[in-house]
Amino acid sequence: MTQVIHSFREKKNYRLLGRYFLLALLLFYLMEALSRQSLWQPFLFAYERPLACAFNFLIVYLCLCLALLFRRRGFCFLLIFGTWLGVAIANFVLLRFRSMPLTARDILLISSVKDIFEIYLNPLTLVLLMLMISALWGLIFCALLLTKKREELLGLAIGNCLLIALLLCTVQSPLVNRGAIDSTDEFQNLSEAYHRNGFAYCFCASAVTRGVEEPGEYSSGEVEEILDEQAAELPSTEDGTPNIVFVQLESFFDPGYMKALSYETDPIPVFRMLKNRRPSGFLSVPCVGAGTANTEFEVLTGMNLSHFGVGEYPYTTIVDIGETESIATALSSIGYATHAIHNNNASFYDRHIVYDNFSFDTFTSLEYMDDVEYNPLGWAKDQVLTSEILKCLESGKDKDFVFAVSVQAHGRYPKKPIDGAQTLSVSGMPEEDRRAGFEYYLQQLWETDRFIGELRTALSKFPEKTMVVFYGDHLPSFSIENEELSAGSNQTTEYVIWTNYPLVTPDRDLQTYQLSAYILELCGIHEGAVFKHHQSYSYGLEDHDSYQEDLQTLEYDMLYGENFAADEPEQTDTPGIRFDVETILLRDLIAEGEEDFLIVGEHFTPFSRVYVNDRPYPTEFISSTTLRVKELRIEKEDVVSVVQVSSVDELHELSHSNTLIVETDLTE
Repeated sequence: MTQVIHSFREKKNYRLLGRYFLLALLLFYLMEALSRQSLWQPFLFAYERPLACAFNFLIVYLCLCLALLFRRRGFCFLLIFGTWLGVAIANFVLLRFRSMPLTARDILLISSVKDIFEIYLNPLTLVLLMLMISALWGLIFCALLLTKKREELLGLAIGNCLLIALLLCTVQSPLVNRGAIDSTDEFQNLSEAYHRNGFAYCFCASAVTRGVEEPGEYSSGEVEEILDEQAAELPSTEDGTPNIVFVQLESFFDPGYMKALSYETDPIPVFRMLKNRRPSGFLSVPCVGAGTANTEFEVLTGMNLSHFGVGEYPYTTIVDIGETESIATALSSIGYATHAIHNNNASFYDRHIVYDNFSFDTFTSLEYMDDVEYNPLGWAKDQVLTSEILKCLESGKDKDFVFAVSVQAHGRYPKKPIDGAQTLSVSGMPEEDRRAGFEYYLQQLWETDRFIGELRTALSKFPEKTMVVFYGDHLPSFSIENEELSAGSNQTTEYVIWTNYPLVTPDRDLQTYQLSAYILELCGIHEGAVFKHHQSYSYGLEDHDSYQEDLQTLEYDMLYGENFAADEPEQTDTPGIRFDVETILLRDLIAEGEEDFLIVGEHFTPFSRVYVNDRPYPTEFISSTTLRVKELRIEKEDVVSVVQVSSVDELHELSHSNTLIVETDLTE
């Protein structure tokens, strides 16, 4: 303590702290300017929300003062300053492509979404980005070599950091109570949260908050009481339930809600007809402009993402670790076959792991689809989903659950017209770069709407009772503000329910995490603890204290607790998820020459590769029944197989066909 007091009495230390204070002000301004993409907006933030501004500054100042703990404080200071500035620059770049700001969780997601970099960043930008990163690390290394060890200021550092940290911890709760800053459980709209509360506070919140907080009265008795209330209110599951198909539509919404805009052609005539004739409503989604996986998570689990950490993607923080109850689990328990479909690569957001943990029987990704067309940005067109959904419904069991996720309308939307690309004209949008992207998006939306019509037509003739739920995952990333919309908000999409049998039910607005429970209720199905919880309440009571408290208790119990809500597990070995409903078969090898071979079989795709003795060979896709391999010598007792590889990494093997053991020397 004496050392701390002595350090604070030294005048030179006051000057040092003053320099750190001024540099913290500079860093805070740069971070806010980059976050708000404006040089003057940080001053407006300070004027309108001074306490929030001060709270963010103290966070930045505390981080820089940590450098005082080390004798090479010049190097540590540059490292901390550069890290914060780098994160702010990354956020600035990210906001050019989507509406949601950068969170700590986004950095962890890089490994599973790195394949879309080529779409969002052109080759030159990628090279410049890599050069900047290399230069930054070079500067940090030089700073380590060049900065000298300084006089130890441990007392000053500890005292100053403890004082700032204590101040932050002391004032946070009062600031939340008076509305000066928002509580982290109110960050439903991240873009708005960053704007209201500041970049440093929100980014730090995304780094330290994770998962569902343990309820104060968590116990087996508390969970059993919730389950007993459900059992008393809900009937048993009915017989004669239909096939259930969910179709999550990428960036799909009704552009007619954009005020002051008029269109050359209605981009969603089929969806508009359906929502006027069939049960429909607004769907409050957990994200804006991005975050497909989080909408997906709420639909599949019935869990409220607001109970999780700021900016968290449960797919990559908890669901990829172990089994999680989902609508697939609930339907499997009553005899449904469960299928997932996505016309993008299997590893995007770790879906190849997540869908397995959700208890899906099969997963058909882009790598298992044949005859795929691509849009000008390189995303697979949605029309391929019609045949894939029908394959699942015709695959065997009497009842099927199909969860299909589309991708065609995905960004990054162009800022200039693409040569040769079809567009739909719009008037009333003066910004040229925004209009170019919007007109491209409208064309993709129109084609996705056509897919909806094709699927509806095909299922109209399907002999089994089938219900289809179409819904958008989030608004497209055009930074659409609520003031631009005539109905809904920038966090609402729409859903519509179509059936090939009579269904009469009123329109109803829902939270995303209520959608599956509502659909199951319409089908007379009451399975799954979370879904039964929603069904035991009247929809629209999402703000009721006991509703949300009990939901959070179930979420914690099932994901992080003792899982008291689970039924007694049966001691059976589950086979795990199978890629695609059609098995890839290798039937024969036909020599075309001394070193050229045709591989004959079934269900090949452009991502099929021929392996000989576990070694891959360049493979030419001819058709779904034929592959060609050149410059290959095959000898007696060689083992030949066909392997499906990832569309973004050929070294990543997804599944293997049967094997053929060569009985004669085919090279003779």
